[in-house]
Amino acid sequence: MTTETAADIMFRNVRREERKETNWIAKIRLFDGSEIATSVKDISASGARLAVPESMELPERFMFRVIGHDFVCAVKVAWRRGSQVGVRIERVGKLDTKTVKPQQEEAPAAAETKETGGDMMRRRGSRISQF
Repeated sequence: MTTETAADIMFRNVRREERKETNWIAKIRLFDGSEIATSVKDISASGARLAVPESMELPERFMFRVIGHDFVCAVKVAWRRGSQVGVRIERVGKLDTKTVKPQQEEAPAAAETKETGGDMMRRRGSRISQF
């Protein structure tokens, strides 16, 4: 059983948007290409709360993607309490969900991805996204 402090209740009540409780499995993607397993505990149009091992250090900015969804979020850490990390969503991108090509065409596609820096994110028309 978790106990909320008065600060937690006050902080929750000053949010601009309502947060949707989730338990989505996600991956934090650091700019060096490494990934950290995480879960999204709640999310709104402007922020999210992630669960990350306490011992794991995070940079001020990083990206995360939710497994099974077609978007990725560029975020900035707003706060951290133990294994809970609050992030402000700075940008939402739609993942390229092209179907896998036959094996003969796979190698040129991989080379093309390396040339473009591996960026498979397209900018959505709006920063606000329906989760």
